Amino acid sequence: MFFTFSCEKIPDNLKDSSATDKWTLFNTATGLPGNQVRGTFCDSKDNMWFAVSGQGVAKFANGSWTYYRTSNSAILSNNVTCIGEDADGNILLGTTNGVSILSSSNTWSSFRDQTKTLYFTCFETDKDGLIWAGTYGQGFLIFDGAEIGQVFYEAFKDVNDIESDSKGNVWVATENGLLKWDGSRFSVMGIAEGLPDDVVTALYSDSRNRLWIGTYFGKTVSWIDSQGIHQLALFNDRIVEINDICEDAAGNIWFATYTSGLIKFDNVVPYAYKKYNGFPEDDVLTSTGDKDGNVWFGLYSKGLSRYSLPIN
Repeated sequence: MFFTFSCEKIPDNLKDSSATDKWTLFNTATGLPGNQVRGTFCDSKDNMWFAVSGQGVAKFANGSWTYYRTSNSAILSNNVTCIGEDADGNILLGTTNGVSILSSSNTWSSFRDQTKTLYFTCFETDKDGLIWAGTYGQGFLIFDGAEIGQVFYEAFKDVNDIESDSKGNVWVATENGLLKWDGSRFSVMGIAEGLPDDVVTALYSDSRNRLWIGTYFGKTVSWIDSQGIHQLALFNDRIVEINDICEDAAGNIWFATYTSGLIKFDNVVPYAYKKYNGFPEDDVLTSTGDKDGNVWFGLYSKGLSRYSLPIN
């Protein structure tokens, strides 16, 4: 079993030009079961999945909504925190009480640790097909297809994100620095090694082989490439609390933030979308792209905002 995290891009010449370069808001008035969206995911069948705070998970497919809650399914908890998919098309739902698995034939199974409660935060697969699953308070788990092992260091017990890069390294974002697994050993990065802050909240490996690193108290975001570590100031001398990072089909990098809205970096200059210039709110929790080239942003209290890229 392994997870996949990408969706196919539709050719620009097949897109409806009237639906591009456009923002669309989804909320409870348009079928979303709640207005706080903590997770977004596009599966291999091009369905969109959304972890809605306290309301389970919502699937958006062909313009219609399907909801999975404890009241109508075998999902372990309505508090879904992250979403993934395995090679067989089974949907994996990380919750505050274990992992629920919805098979491609619509049957449910689950994984729970009988000795402790596992609050899952993220999933990632490495170059060898090992599955890394981050938790809050219990480090991270690694699944090799047969056995599950736990990696726990007291200093790095709270995991916010996990990302593998183009060289096969696995990076683990924690509340006390950034761990790097090079295939044989762990090393640690923090302020002393050039990061803007030790509380690392978001990671993203982009199409240019840059590993982007977001933090909670940093005044810059960082990226690592073959030349070393670099800094990008999103606001002059202001702390930017990064929740999530993604890339769109045009190569723009998007930063979902607390209080600073949504920030797009077009690889030249950053641009902020905030309430003052028409964005629904300034607290953005999560982001992902779909197969049509749209980018979806989960909001703290206003639902979902979807951006459709313009046709070049």
